[in-house]
Amino acid sequence: MIAKTFTAVFGSLIVSISLLLNLSFLPIQSDVSLLVGLFLSFPLWLAAMVIGYGCSKASEAWRKYAVILCFSVIINVIFMVYK
Repeated sequence: MIAKTFTAVFGSLIVSISLLLNLSFLPIQSDVSLLVGLFLSFPLWLAAMVIGYGCSKASEAWRKYAVILCFSVIINVIFMVYK
C-alpha cells in the first residue's frame, strides 16, 4: 500500500506539472495562463492520483503515468519546435 501511495503522490505530481507546462506555449497572456494553471493544477493532480490508486499494483500505475507523460512530452517538443 505504501508503494501505491508513493506512486500516486509523486507520479501524479510529475504528470500534472508536465501537462500544465503545455499552457506556457499557448498564445494567451501570461496572467491568464497563470490563472488557468492555478485552477486546473489541483483537480488535475487529484485526477491523476485517482488513476494511481485505481491500479492494483504500483508498477501498473507507473506504466499509466509513463504513457501520459510521454504524450505530454511529445506535445511539449512539438510546441518547442514550431514556436
